[in-house]
Amino acid sequence: MEKIIQLIKERQNFVLSGHIGPDGDCIGSCFGLAFALEQLGKNVTVVLEPYPQIYDIIPGKEFLYTGDLAALDVDVFIALDCADVGRLGIAQPLFKRAKRTICIDHHKTNTGFAHRNLIEAEASSTSEIVYRIVEQLVKPTAEIATAIYAGIVSDTGGFKYSATAPSTLEITAKLISTGIPFTEIYNEMLFTHSFAAGKARGIALGNARQAMDGRITYSHVTQEEMASVGATVSDMEGNVEYLLTTRGTISSFFAYEKKTPGQVKISFRSHGPDVSNVAIAMGGGGHQLAAAGTVEEKLEAVVQQALQLLEKEIADYDMRT
Repeated sequence: MEKIIQLIKERQNFVLSGHIGPDGDCIGSCFGLAFALEQLGKNVTVVLEPYPQIYDIIPGKEFLYTGDLAALDVDVFIALDCADVGRLGIAQPLFKRAKRTICIDHHKTNTGFAHRNLIEAEASSTSEIVYRIVEQLVKPTAEIATAIYAGIVSDTGGFKYSATAPSTLEITAKLISTGIPFTEIYNEMLFTHSFAAGKARGIALGNARQAMDGRITYSHVTQEEMASVGATVSDMEGNVEYLLTTRGTISSFFAYEKKTPGQVKISFRSHGPDVSNVAIAMGGGGHQLAAAGTVEEKLEAVVQQALQLLEKEIADYDMRT
């Protein structure tokens, strides 16, 4: 961490980015660090793909770059919440031509692909790691606290996942003490959805199936089904977590067709079995209890492959426990 902090102090121009399909932790860590760098007088640009409306409560959109990426000068590139170069998406060319690169992440599958890497697989979120960097650079403002708090809430599922540690709650207490509207942020991110998203969840539940005597609950939604209720891919948030709350279920997955023809996003959640093994086998990655990936294949084939791999993972898990 010390070498990363020193590099930040020495350099002036920064480009920040995260993984494809940005989630709350990715967005919160990017914007939280961006505000801190700005406070230090640095030039900061954030490059992210479009993200769901529920994350609009996170401040920092003014840092987003909307121009020609080929024309963007890159001195220091900081990859946040991203396990490998390939998952940087549109920002990958920027990383490759940067003079110096930094990676800050908490995915155990991270390959340590930057010049300087800070990988803490046991951390609840990348946002938690970012906070510990930020507090050594500046006094966290309300904007910084809001972004980092949102990132932590997102990746801990509202502090319910097992990666939530005493340090997570200690940092959260510091963030709340800045006076941020923490209940509003919490409710917006976890308990608020559009009418179309509610209709789409009804479709997802109608398509839900179980395997291994209910130990697996899974579902899928097609683009056609989304369109029938006016939903978009951003309305698919939260479905895989909801499936996991089914009594008797220890692992769940949810798949849906992306806007790009032939691409399917699949997410996994677990109460024990290591679903990152399944995601990695399908070209994705993640954590033991939460993982995801994008597969170029027909939806039906993706669902069947995921089911077979997850059944094997659960069988292996049973043998180990």
